[in-house]
Amino acid sequence: MRKGSAIFVAALAAVLFTARPVLSEGLKIAVIDVNKILNESEAGKEARKKMEGRYEELKKKIEKVNQEARTMKEELDKQKILLGKEKAREREEALAGKVGELRQLTQEAEKEMQARQGELTREILKRVEGKIDKVVEEEKIDLLLDRGSGVVHAATSLDITEKVLSLVNQEKAGGN
Repeated sequence: MRKGSAIFVAALAAVLFTARPVLSEGLKIAVIDVNKILNESEAGKEARKKMEGRYEELKKKIEKVNQEARTMKEELDKQKILLGKEKAREREEALAGKVGELRQLTQEAEKEMQARQGELTREILKRVEGKIDKVVEEEKIDLLLDRGSGVVHAATSLDITEKVLSLVNQEKAGGN
């Protein structure tokens, strides 16, 4: 049985090695770096600017509540001995409420930023995909691989990233 397996493996290898050139002759392969397009396109830069602006707004809001909580804590620590138990407990509860508000505000800000980033990325990806389809059709590409999906090496002659990036930027400038 071993001898039969060895012959089968040898025959299979022979078929694969002889078939390989036939398969690759008519197959046009290209590589693209979609992340580079998302980061370097004018649309990507504009989206990042919007995100940074909103991030700064949320950061200021969070910092304001954080400062209020710090001030409350400092005042409580200074006056704890002078305050009666009931007054101290009320201020501790108020501080706990402020800390809870801060935590909730932070979580909401994170959710909003993730949602916005996802939304903006999807919008840009739709435009990028349209340009990718155009290049694939024009150049009659049979297989397109994304560098971010495990491509270790590809010849620069196979890379269509700059061509698609140029089309995406032209769309923004020319309204195509």
